[in-house]
Amino acid sequence: MSLKVIKKYSVLIADDSEEDSFFMERALRESTRFQVVGSVRDGEEAVAYLGGTGTYSDRQLWPFPDLVLIDLKMPRLDGFQVLEWLQKQNFSSLKAVVLSGASIAGDIQRVRSLGADAFYAKTLQHARLIELVKNLEAFLLDPTSVGAIPPSSK
Repeated sequence: MSLKVIKKYSVLIADDSEEDSFFMERALRESTRFQVVGSVRDGEEAVAYLGGTGTYSDRQLWPFPDLVLIDLKMPRLDGFQVLEWLQKQNFSSLKAVVLSGASIAGDIQRVRSLGADAFYAKTLQHARLIELVKNLEAFLLDPTSVGAIPPSSK
């Protein structure tokens, strides 16, 4: 009898809202596929973490994530600036998903043009967060099956 190994995906949460980060992390922990490896409060910290600089230079303590969840409205560098920085990096395996409190059509187009894999409206409703996590799982397991994570409708 062989044991099936479940692939775990490491996640970095970049969000200045402690409440939003807490509920997102809680939903991710309910999945057997996700492991939160870090949570940062602004765009400069996200860039430092992803770039492995400063406090985040030790990849044993701060492993490079498979997925980064980015809030658009953060201090120091906003989510757009983080995406612009990511475009200049060679992180081909990293998936970037934007979570924002405002679902403005122009923002959605802009994040997609900056290379984000998806855009979702933020929610604190546990059931919707679990649905989001399931969509992320499906996409990471087989990105070709859906092409991209569909944007949320609300």
